[in-house]
Amino acid sequence: MLRELEHYAGTGSKIGAVDSIYFGGGTPSILEPNKILEILRLCRDGFRVTDDCEISIEANPGTISKENVQIYRGGGINRVSIGAQSFSEEELSAAGRIHSPGMIIDALSQLKKNGFDNINLDLMLGLPGQTRQSWKNNLDRVVALGIPHVSVYMLDLDEPCPMRTRVEEGVVNLPEEDLISDLYLETVEFFAAHEYQQYEISNFARPGYASRHNLKYWKRNPVYGFGLGSHSFDGMTRWANTTQMDLFLAAAENGQSPRAWQEPIDADRALQETLFLGLRMAEGVDWDDIRRRFGAQKASKYEAALEEWLHKGLAEKVGAKVRLLPSGMLISNEIFQQFV
Repeated sequence: MLRELEHYAGTGSKIGAVDSIYFGGGTPSILEPNKILEILRLCRDGFRVTDDCEISIEANPGTISKENVQIYRGGGINRVSIGAQSFSEEELSAAGRIHSPGMIIDALSQLKKNGFDNINLDLMLGLPGQTRQSWKNNLDRVVALGIPHVSVYMLDLDEPCPMRTRVEEGVVNLPEEDLISDLYLETVEFFAAHEYQQYEISNFARPGYASRHNLKYWKRNPVYGFGLGSHSFDGMTRWANTTQMDLFLAAAENGQSPRAWQEPIDADRALQETLFLGLRMAEGVDWDDIRRRFGAQKASKYEAALEEWLHKGLAEKVGAKVRLLPSGMLISNEIFQQFV
């Protein structure tokens, strides 16, 4: 990755001011923390990193220690995202997670002791054995621990994975879909009552703690990815690195780009992306701005669908702003199929 960064910085590619650096997904915290800082130093040497840059790292609870937290903090990392998933021992075990609720608490304690206040917790809705009470316990824990940002994801077993096999074999049972839907809507209400703003379908934050990096994806800002399988977007073109390790290593060692594919984004695709990414956000999209930027004729293709969502109570329109309501967010994948 260091060689890839050096190569890219040396090509003279015009990357503007860098105000967000994100280590993830997977579990980058298993890498020696000094190697993380080595990557950061190269980012600072090769690109124009702002003084207030949001520098995030994803971590599993079992990979957080006093030593690596201190190194992260000293090296400039200022945001940590913890893959907690649940505070229930039974749910974590059923999901195949190797950490315990106690390890989550310990990790959060280490972070706070070392000056981290910008912390995210990932929670998973729909885990095997999950009940209304166990989910309520998760939410209560978040508030009691003073966590300023929470990402709530619904369990997705569309792709082959060990848990999907266990479900298909009847080893574990998932909650009913109606219960999951109810719990999502209750979660939206719960966080609103505790002064968290839902700024995106899955994300809730106290004032000032929305993820700067994630907002770039939803607002279609340029994002440059480095590493195996990473994706990038410069405003006009999307591209991705190879997912094959041997090809990635060979490209890096030979000073070549590990890019596997790229595609230009034409006006129709840009409109589709602007709509389905913008509607992920609680603020929604400005329909007058859509018509102005992409033309009234292109925008009109989606206005019948928009009227249908409004009629069904899935969305609302205030002035020119169109936004999904929680009921619409709940079935957002079906709604977004209108655009892709």
